[in-house]
Amino acid sequence: MDRPGTILGRRYQLEYGLGAGAMARVWCATDLRTSERVAIKRVLETVRDPADTTARFLDEIRVTRTIEHPHVAAGLDHGLDGGPFLVLEWVDGVDAHALVSREERVSPAAGAVIALDLAAALAAVHAHRHGVLHRDIAPGNVLLSRDGRALLADFGLARWLASPRSQPAHIVVGKLGYLPPEVLRGRVHGARADLYGLGVTLWELLAGRRLWAHETDPAARARAWLHAPRLPLREAAPEVPAHLAAVVDQCLALDPARRLPNARSLREALERAVARDRIEPCRDELACAVWEASRDLPVLGPSTRVRRQRAAYVTVSAMAVPMAIRPAAIAAAG
Repeated sequence: MDRPGTILGRRYQLEYGLGAGAMARVWCATDLRTSERVAIKRVLETVRDPADTTARFLDEIRVTRTIEHPHVAAGLDHGLDGGPFLVLEWVDGVDAHALVSREERVSPAAGAVIALDLAAALAAVHAHRHGVLHRDIAPGNVLLSRDGRALLADFGLARWLASPRSQPAHIVVGKLGYLPPEVLRGRVHGARADLYGLGVTLWELLAGRRLWAHETDPAARARAWLHAPRLPLREAAPEVPAHLAAVVDQCLALDPARRLPNARSLREALERAVARDRIEPCRDELACAVWEASRDLPVLGPSTRVRRQRAAYVTVSAMAVPMAIRPAAIAAAG
C-alpha cells in the first residue's frame, strides 16, 4: 500500500496525498534525481485489478505524455511499480474549485486570461493527431498557478476520437452539472460537449457561484440539467462585459448545434469579445486571486488529510461500477 516515504520507480518519493477520486489518488512527491517537486497519479489499490481500469489509465498516460501545450498540465514520466503511475508537473497554486467555493467572482480581466488559456489548451487537445475528447472539464480539473496561468488537467476520462471505446448509452461519465444534455441522454457527442463543460466552469468563475446550486431535489435538478434554459451570465453577474458573457452563454446552449463548432472557434470568439469589450487580460489579477484563495486552504503535509466536499461534485464514472449506472432521476427526466 502506498504511504508517505514510498519510492516509486527508484526515483519518486511520495510525500503526502493531495486528493483522491473514484479511480486514482494524486500525491505530492519529490524527484530524487532532480530534487524537484512533482505530482504522482496512482490508481487506487481497490480498483487496480480490473483490466478495464488499467487499460483506461494507460490510455490516460498515453494522452498526457503526447499532448504538449503550455496550458495543459504536462506529463513528465510514467512507470510500473506495483501498478502503473503517472508523473505530472507540479503546479504551484489551486484548482478553480477553490475560487468557485469562495463565492467570489473573478474579475473580467482575470476571467479573460482563464478563458483564453483554456480555450487554447482545449484546441490543442482536440487537434491531437488521434483526436482527444477530455470529457471531464470542471473547476476541479482546471489548475490556476500563482504566476497567473490556467492549465487543463486530468485526462482520466479522455477518449480517443480515432478509436473510441465502446460504451453503452446508459453509461454516463463525468461530473454531473458540467455534462451537456446530449451526454446525459447517452447520445453520440463530440468536441461541443467539452465546450459545454468549459462554459459552465467559466460561468461559475465569473458569476462567483455554482450554476445549479439552487436545485436540491435530484429529480428537479435532473429536469433542469436536461431541459431548463441556462441563466444568462449577465443576469447572475451584470458587471461581466456583454460580449464575453455572450460567448460563455453560447457554450451553454442546450442544443449542441447552437454552440461554437470547436475550441479553435471558441478561442477566436473570445479574442473578438475581449477586444470589443476593451478588456485587458491581466495575469497579475489572476495571480492575486490565486494567492488569496491559497490563504484559506489547509497547510498540506504528511499528516494532513485532504477531502473534497462530496456535495460540490457528483461524479458518475464508467470505472466505478455500480456508480456508473445512469441515475434513475436523469432517466426519468429524459
